[in-house]
Amino acid sequence: MPTEKQKQALVDANTQIRSAEQLLKQASDAASDPGILAKIGKEYNRLDCFLYQLSHAQTIDDDDDFTSATTALKQQAATLQADQAAIEKIVGDVKTAADISGYIADALKNIAKLL
Repeated sequence: MPTEKQKQALVDANTQIRSAEQLLKQASDAASDPGILAKIGKEYNRLDCFLYQLSHAQTIDDDDDFTSATTALKQQAATLQADQAAIEKIVGDVKTAADISGYIADALKNIAKLL
């Protein structure tokens, strides 16, 4: 059974990824270049997949299943860091890019608390 600290870390990471997605959506709405739109869409989909996994982990009560799910999340943290770097380069507005990056960094900190 996940601890309260682990449950809260998942809730917080989920909220942070959702916030990053919202800002990425705003960046998409502001972009007009098809190449940039495609890159933003790709990054949004990656964040959405990660969000799905976070949401799934929140529903697990079994210790072994929870350990497996959170181990997988932690293993994907490197990919999430790469996505963070890519988003910083893609999003044209510097403040929005920094805000998205900050949300992802905070989510990574919460993921690190899971095991």
